[in-house]
Amino acid sequence: MNDDANSRVDIYQQLEDLVLDITQHDLNHQMQQLISEYKKTGDEHYKVDAEYLRSEFETWWDSEDSQFAPPAQL
Repeated sequence: MNDDANSRVDIYQQLEDLVLDITQHDLNHQMQQLISEYKKTGDEHYKVDAEYLRSEFETWWDSEDSQFAPPAQL
């Protein structure tokens, strides 16, 4: 690979890492809100929704390649 191709690969990896960080942050924030509502109300559907979000994210994360694979790519 030439330097331009290597540079593009590096930039692509940095962007992918940034998207993953933002996604994880947003997911954690949403789960915290759902768990907070669950604790306030005792309504199990909030807890189930938080568990579902975590489960969905884990299915999108390809741990073998350490890459984020959005549902559209699965």
